[in-house]
Amino acid sequence: MAAPVPLILTHTTITALLTSLPAPAIHNIITSLTSSLHALTQPLSTSTCNRTLSSTPTLIQPPRQTLQNNASNYTTLIMPCSTPNLTCIKSVTLPTPPNPASPPNGVITLQDATGRLLALLNAEEVTAFRTACVSIALLLGRIRYGLAATKVVVFGAGKQAKWISRLLLKFIPALKHLVIIGREGSTRDKMETFVRKLRRAAEFKTEIYWRIYDGGEDSEVQADVGEADAIFCCTPSTVKLFPVEFLTDERKRYISLIGSYKPHMKEISPSYLRRDSVTVVVDSIETCLVEAGEVIQAGLKADDLLNIGSVISDFDNGLGEKYLGDMVFKCVGLAIMDLVVADEIVKLARLHMVGVEVPGFSS
Repeated sequence: MAAPVPLILTHTTITALLTSLPAPAIHNIITSLTSSLHALTQPLSTSTCNRTLSSTPTLIQPPRQTLQNNASNYTTLIMPCSTPNLTCIKSVTLPTPPNPASPPNGVITLQDATGRLLALLNAEEVTAFRTACVSIALLLGRIRYGLAATKVVVFGAGKQAKWISRLLLKFIPALKHLVIIGREGSTRDKMETFVRKLRRAAEFKTEIYWRIYDGGEDSEVQADVGEADAIFCCTPSTVKLFPVEFLTDERKRYISLIGSYKPHMKEISPSYLRRDSVTVVVDSIETCLVEAGEVIQAGLKADDLLNIGSVISDFDNGLGEKYLGDMVFKCVGLAIMDLVVADEIVKLARLHMVGVEVPGFSS
C-alpha cells in the first residue's frame, strides 16, 4: 500500500474552511461529535466464539496529561485519542497568570492505524469550533422540544465566544437579541470590532449589542442575564462572572460553561449547580470530576452528572421532555472532539485542494 501524503493545514486555511461551512455541514459535524461522545459512555461490545469472551473498545481515550511550566507560566495539555482507523494527538499550550490571557497555541496530528502521518493541523480554530459545536447541541435539542431561545447572553470576546455566537446566528432564526459581555479590561474598540463582524455574518434579523462588565451590581447586565433563555460563558475565569442572584426563577434557562478548565476556575457560583431544579450535563463525568472547577467546588458526585452523549440520544429518540428545565452544561474538552473535527477538516481541505502536501514523509 502506498504511503499517504500528509497534509499541513495552517490557521488561516482552517479558519477559511470552517467559516465557509453551510449550516447542514456544521449540523452533520455536531451529530458526529455527539455520537462519538455517546459511544464513549457505552459498555464494551462483546462477542462469544468457542466459549471465549472478548471485548474491544472502538474508542480509546486515555486521560490527558498536563505539563505545568511554572518558570514561564504556561500549561501544556497533551490529549490523545484513537479509533480503529485513526490516532489523534493534540498538544495545546495556554498561559497562566501572571501572563495575560491569550488563545491557545498548539497542533493536532492525525495518523492512520499503522502510525503513518495523515495530517498536521493548527489547533487554535479547531479547539474553539469543536467546543462551540458541542456546547450548542443541547440548546438545539431543547429548541426542537418547543423551548424558546429569543435572547442569549455570551460572556467573553475571544475565539470560543466568536464561534458560539456564529453558530447561534446560523442555527436559531427566532433569536432576537444576542448580548456579548466583555470582562473588565476589554476595550470599546475590541468589543465594537467583535460585534461588527458578527453583524456582518448574521443570517437572520438579530439585534446584537455589547457591554463591558466587572462582575458587580449592574442593572443592565442583571436584566440581560435574567431575561436570557441561554447563557454561554467562554472565559478562563477564577471568579464567578455575575452574582447568582441574577439567575431568577422566571424562566427555564440553559447555561454552558466552557472557559473554566481547571479545578480552581469557575464562571458561575458553584451553588447554582446544587439547586434541585438544575440538571448538570458534562462532556465526560470522569474528567469533569477531577478538572471542572464548578463541579468540584459544588461537591457534586458522579450520580449528580449526566453525559451529554446520553442526553442528546434521548433528545433524538423522543425522550427529551425531562431535560426542559434549568440545565447547566460543563465542558472541559475531550480528544475525541479534536479527532472528529480534524478528520472532517482534512476531508474538506482535500476536496477543495488547499493545504500543503509533504510527499515522501513516510516510507
